[in-house]
This record gives sequence, structure tokens and C-alpha cells, in this order.
Amino acid sequence: MNGRKSWWILGTLAIVLLSVVSVAPDAAAQKKGGVLKVGNLGEPPTLDAHWTTATITEVITNHIYEGLYSIDAKAQPIPMLAEGMPTVSKDSLTYTFKLRSGIKFHNGKEMTSADVVASLNRWGAQSTYGKNLYARVAEVRAVDKLTVDMQLKEKTATVVIALAIPNNFAAIYPKEIIDKFKPAEKATEWIGTGPFKLVEWKPDRHIKMARFDDYKPRSEPASGYGGKKVAYVDELLWIPVPDAATRVAQIETGEVDFADDLDLNAYERLKKVAGVQPIVAKPYYWLVAVFNKKEGLMTNQKLRQAWQATLDIEPIMKTVAGGHAELYRMDSSLAFAENSLWHTKLQGLPWNEHNRDKAKRLLREAGYRGEPIRFMTTQEYKWMYDFALLSKQQLEDVGFTIDLQVVDWATLVKRRNNPKEYDAFTTGIGAFYDPTQHVYLGPNWPGWTDEPEINRLLGEMAGESDYKKRYALWEQTTRLFYEKVPVARYGDLFGLRAMRKHVKGFDTKPERPRFYNVWLEK
Repeated sequence: MNGRKSWWILGTLAIVLLSVVSVAPDAAAQKKGGVLKVGNLGEPPTLDAHWTTATITEVITNHIYEGLYSIDAKAQPIPMLAEGMPTVSKDSLTYTFKLRSGIKFHNGKEMTSADVVASLNRWGAQSTYGKNLYARVAEVRAVDKLTVDMQLKEKTATVVIALAIPNNFAAIYPKEIIDKFKPAEKATEWIGTGPFKLVEWKPDRHIKMARFDDYKPRSEPASGYGGKKVAYVDELLWIPVPDAATRVAQIETGEVDFADDLDLNAYERLKKVAGVQPIVAKPYYWLVAVFNKKEGLMTNQKLRQAWQATLDIEPIMKTVAGGHAELYRMDSSLAFAENSLWHTKLQGLPWNEHNRDKAKRLLREAGYRGEPIRFMTTQEYKWMYDFALLSKQQLEDVGFTIDLQVVDWATLVKRRNNPKEYDAFTTGIGAFYDPTQHVYLGPNWPGWTDEPEINRLLGEMAGESDYKKRYALWEQTTRLFYEKVPVARYGDLFGLRAMRKHVKGFDTKPERPRFYNVWLEK
């Protein structure tokens, strides 16, 4: 053999071998088995995905159920249980969805159009996002076993994105479950098509899921919340741990493999713990105090404006973030991410004014006489408790009387649906995928914003497909938001979660954690 040629062959072989070595460890490491223990903040109020926007319900149920569409890494809708994107009629009023064949529910039944129609109709009657879409839906019907038509009353640009949103989402249930539980009634049987099936829910102990061996993954690569999903672990064990400091201790000792919603003060400490990888979740939440506008003190717009004028947001955010500048951001836009298509940079908004004189004037104009304002929060999300406590101090300095009511998260979620139970509550607003889907701007979510001008602008946005026109409408909506003050907007908070380093394959980029495509190496 020619010497030069032999060296070329050997060199080529070496490159091939190095290439194999570089990819083989990950491929070989993707193994089935084990129990993944997840420490989360407490009990979900339900495992009925149609019933609530609570994040803990969203995170858990997205492992059990799936919708027709999901969200990819670029926040764009992609098919999940639908075979592909819908066919749209020339008049844009009929959307036709082809369903994947051979999809099984956890009870062994094959999914058909009858299940999809029943599920979408229940979602449209109960979910915050479903109600928004169904205001423009005339009918959803089965065409054949694997085809569904959605007939609209009017054109809208939001059909597919509404069906893809992961929160309070359009999960597909078996028709017999839909028939058994009315829309406003929480389902107590939880059967989906997802990669994990529910085994048992023992309150205050765990929610146990097992790999669904009949799950049929999509062929496309995993992306965001969609694409190919593989359940590698035998079981997912969701363990309620209401105390944030305890969750930190458990991830340090290895009692859990993954812990979410951690105390931000533990950030530096976790970076020094061997065998632990802290994860800063961006984006995460922008913090809000949501006002009850259906009845009670906070129906008074002047009083809401006084709250807004009082806030000195920077010290609140700095404290909530444990003093770490990289864990929060000051921003008045109603779009979370700075690179979002909907991020605004409007000047002159009454945000972060910390104007005591203006606040006191507005209190007088509101006719406020020191009546206690019931402000609900929870210690399970430590950041909620911290920003509520600091808000109380600032508000009382200008003349508010704040009755801070601290309850567990499940109780807060239950009570916030009853307008007689509170005047304001703490929460975080997560990512949204279209401005018309902002829950706090509509009448179907606790706080019950029903402002005719805002409703008109959102209606125009829903029917408009031109981005520049939609953006101009969104800027108008943002200015109205700061005038009407449906919620008090604080700053942007990033989240802290952590996992043991034997957890492999976890995608750190999405806003909410997902544990399909994740395996254990220990």
C-alpha cells in the first residue's frame, strides 16, 4: 500500500472512530429504568388540565395528557396528536384536523375523533384559553374516525396557538371521561395518551406515574414541549414538599433527584454542592398582585391606581431574588421575554413610580377610609410570600390597611375563584404565545377583568393577521392596562431549580420542566 495513501486511510479511520466515541456515550447512556423523584412545592388543586391555570397542574398533567398541538423551542405550534397542521378553507372559517392513527389511551382504548370533539368542547366550556377561543367557534364535529372540523363564527388568527398552549391546555381525554364529568366539575379519573400514566395519587405523600409502554412517539426530534417523547424512567414520583428550604436540603442530600421552585437565596450555595446542578429558569414569571374586580374594595379603579403608584419595585425584586441581579429584571412590558415579538418599550407608563403623594391623593379620591384589604399569598412559593410582605410594608406606609392572609397554594387557587373570599392575591404570570391569550386581561380568570375597551382591542387583534397592525393594537392595550390596573405589575423574576448530576437528558431551556427524554445514570 502506498505510504501516503495508508496514512490517509488511517487518518480517516481515526476521525470516524473519534466521531463514534463523541456521540456514543450519550446514545448508549439513554437507558430505561429507575425512579425519578421530583420535589415540588405541594399538592396540585387537581389533575384535570381543563380546570385550572395553576402551574403545578400544568407541569404534572403535561406528562399524562397531550393535545392536538404543542409548542416547540421557538414558541411556535407543532403537531402532537394531530397528524400535521390543519387544512384551512378559503374563507378561513373551517379548520380541518387529521388525527394520528393508532394512538392509545392509558386504558387501552384507541383515540378517535369522538374523543377529540368531546374533549375540545369541554375545554372550550371550562378552560380560560378554551373560552377565549370558543367565543369564536360555531361548532366542532367529527367528519370520520380520524378527522375533525372546527367551524368558526368569524375569522381568527389564534386557532392553532390556542390549541397548543401548554397551560390549562386542550388535553384530549377519552369521551367516556368527558361524559362522566361536567366542565365545571373536576375530573377524578385521569386518563390520557401521554408517555406516563397515573398509578396513584396519595395526597401529602406522592403522585406516582409509570411509563406507558404503548405510547407512540412522534418521529420528529424533541423540541420545546413537543416532538419525540420517550419515557426512559420506570416511574416518576412527584413528592409534595411545601417548604422551599426543605426542597433545597433534599436536593443537596440526594433525597430527591430534581427540585423545583427553590429559594433564590440558595443559588450561591447550590453552585458549591458536589453532584448538584443548579438551573436558572429563564423566562419564568413576572410578579403580579391580582385584584378582585367583581366585588369588594378593589372594584374601585382609583384604589388600584393608588396601589400601583405606591410600589417601589426594585428593592422588592432585589429582596425576592436573594440579592442576585442575574435572577430578576426590571421591565414594564406585558410580554415577558425581551426578544418576544410582543415586547414593548413604551415611555411614560405609570410603572415603578413609588410616588407617595400621588398614592395618597388617589386614596382620598377613592374615598378609602382604611378598610382592611384581604391580600392572599402562600409560603409554598417563597417569592410570593416575600413580595407580598414587602408590598404590605410599602402600602401601609401610604395609608392602606393590608390584611395579609397566608394559605397553602391549593387553598389559594380554590379561594381565588370565589369573589367573596379576597380583594387581591399574589401569583406569577408565565410565558404567553399570543397577546389575546393573556389570562388576566379577560373575564374568564380570577380577578375577572371585563373592560370594554380592552375587550374591543383584543377582539380586533384576534381577527387581524397583519403583525404590524396587531402590534399597534397591543401597544394600545398596554397603555389601557396601566390605566385600568387589572393587576399590579412588578418585575420579572427568574426561577431556580436544581437536579442531581446523575439526571441526564433534561432540557434546561423550556420555562416548565418536562421529564420525558430524561434518564438516570447511577
